[in-house]
Amino acid sequence: MKLTFTYSPFWIIPIVIVAAILTFLMYRNTRNQLPLIVSGIVQLLRFSALTLLGILLLDLLLNSMTKLRFPPIVVFLQDESESMLLQKDSSYIRKSYPEQLKKAMSALPEDEFVIEGYRFDTQLRPRLNADSLSYKGGGTNMSEAIKEVQSIYQNQNLGAIVVISDGILTGGANPVYTLENSPQPVFSVLMGDTTLQKDIKIREVLFNELAYLNTDIPIKVKVANDGFEAAPLKITLQQGDKVLDTKALTLSKTTPLGEIDFIIRPTQVGLTQFTVSVSQLEGEITYRNNVRTFSINVLENRVKVAVFGGSPHPDLGALNEAMRHEEGYVTSDFLLKGKADYYTSPLSANFKDFDLFILHNFPNTPADAPVVQKILAEVRDRKVPIIYFIGAFTDLNTLRPMFEYMAITPENINPKSEEAVLDFSDKYKSHSTYTFEENWLRIMSNAPPVYRNKSEWKAKATAEVFATAKIKNIPMKQYPIFALQNQLGRKNMTFIGENFWRMRMNTFMETESFELFDDWYFNTIKWLMVTDDKRKFRVFPSRSVFTGNEPVILKGEAYDDSYNPVSGVEIKVSVKFPNGKINDYFLKETGNNQYYTEIYNLPQGAYSYNADGRKGSVQIGTDKGAFSVGRADIEHVNLRADAGLMQQIAIRTNGKSIHYKEIDKLPELIKQQQLKTLTDFKKNKKSIMDWWEILAVALGLLCLEWIVRKWYSLL
Repeated sequence: MKLTFTYSPFWIIPIVIVAAILTFLMYRNTRNQLPLIVSGIVQLLRFSALTLLGILLLDLLLNSMTKLRFPPIVVFLQDESESMLLQKDSSYIRKSYPEQLKKAMSALPEDEFVIEGYRFDTQLRPRLNADSLSYKGGGTNMSEAIKEVQSIYQNQNLGAIVVISDGILTGGANPVYTLENSPQPVFSVLMGDTTLQKDIKIREVLFNELAYLNTDIPIKVKVANDGFEAAPLKITLQQGDKVLDTKALTLSKTTPLGEIDFIIRPTQVGLTQFTVSVSQLEGEITYRNNVRTFSINVLENRVKVAVFGGSPHPDLGALNEAMRHEEGYVTSDFLLKGKADYYTSPLSANFKDFDLFILHNFPNTPADAPVVQKILAEVRDRKVPIIYFIGAFTDLNTLRPMFEYMAITPENINPKSEEAVLDFSDKYKSHSTYTFEENWLRIMSNAPPVYRNKSEWKAKATAEVFATAKIKNIPMKQYPIFALQNQLGRKNMTFIGENFWRMRMNTFMETESFELFDDWYFNTIKWLMVTDDKRKFRVFPSRSVFTGNEPVILKGEAYDDSYNPVSGVEIKVSVKFPNGKINDYFLKETGNNQYYTEIYNLPQGAYSYNADGRKGSVQIGTDKGAFSVGRADIEHVNLRADAGLMQQIAIRTNGKSIHYKEIDKLPELIKQQQLKTLTDFKKNKKSIMDWWEILAVALGLLCLEWIVRKWYSLL
């Protein structure tokens, strides 16, 4: 401990002098009234109390050092997905395993380790209680659970991670790659049966989620046989209770896989649910994977898109690749191969057939003006939405007639280009086209640069700018790149840049999928295509198809004649179940004058609803709609525990892999890692003013003085 002064210690000298003077003045006339010894005692009491109080005013600090210990943290990650119980030892896992797990966790001494527990399925869940494991998760994402644990404890002494699972993954990246260069050893505990279990299952149903009225739809059903010598099967396709078709399929050990093709022709528009089932055989480990439900959204017409390109370009290839995943779009390409020379001439096409125009590096020269005029006429007269990709070779002067219908326009035209990284704004999250997870903004804002035209671009007052330029890592908020505009029902997207194919490739590098870019592109197209809903009352599901392990979310909106949100509306939704039963639900109002409800545990099937909104006795409006609920059977497709994956997780991180019946060996294996306890020293500063004991001593001295003075009648 060390004593330091806030003020100079030389102040003690005047404090002592002042205390002595005050004491002298107090007792100079009492010498004849008190015995000499008593007089000396009371003066000493007064002097000591005053000196002590004076020193307290100097705000002395008492410095000390505290040694802190941070034992290694061991995190237990318990898989709680449905597949954990789909094995021969399911009874053991339910009854005996919880006690084993508790013993293993408690065998690590509390003074040497900090034990934390989590559960996971499709997401990480807090609080691991061995006695209340439910194993009801509808999927398994091990890599995301591990990444989240590492993030939670990134600034702490995370010593080891214990992953308890069957290794059967249904989502996320391969955890072996997630744990590459992991500083913590991972101990994998394999649960489940690695032997082939007898089972007949539907491996996959291939179909188009969008279909069109009176058009044949192919449906391919893939069936697998595990363990049966011979498996004579019947595959049935149903719509509700109506059997549409039944076909026979025989599988065996030598031919364990088979396919059946069905053809259906929808006759009504809307969301329709279908069921494929395969006959059950005695001895199967589960019958849940013998049935698969799926839904098809039947539309009346396809969306026709006209793409105008200044030349063949990788950007157009990226857009075409994205388009292939959407069945509802038919694309016509009009690409220039020279001045006013097209591979397919647009002048012979009927522009009234198109529902969307996309311009990439187009127009190229003044020779393209006739095509620009035809596009302009459709945008002006039919309010056809349009997407502009402004590139290095876009002839902005020829494009000038379209400026009225562009979210961003140039004030001073400059033909040169420069590299710029897109810097997406957080406000994009509030737009209806934004349906992504939190990491989307980070991934897209870290994508390789595009080539941005160096003209002086200005956004219209009615435009919403969601991305600006970052040049040489310097944010340039005054340089808009990506904007959306809805002006009197005419919608457009303006993108100042080319070579955005790099953005699509970057999403694959980050996520091993092109989905993030393709979803961004199609969410924008859907926003452009959707006519503004001017209804004053709406109730709608958060999406059209739900799986059985998630709640159905219904949302509601109500507006007055000026389209201002209305609060205090009672919204009743009557939901018709597949069996004809009708249940009533009421939507709750949120803080932003919107309404919602969550409906849990709905059985699979197609649902419809009617909604009624009232404020007091006045009806605000009515609405109706439909949604579908299917079973989440992904956990029932692969039932063979993946011992190889669990071993690789341990080997790559210098951990150990064991079987769950040997979990009692786990504490000793963890101790053998010799995980280190970290120490640190914390500096403590405590003001002497905070020590009430010193103040109590000073007051005690004054009290003693008062008692003596009272005794000798000096008061």
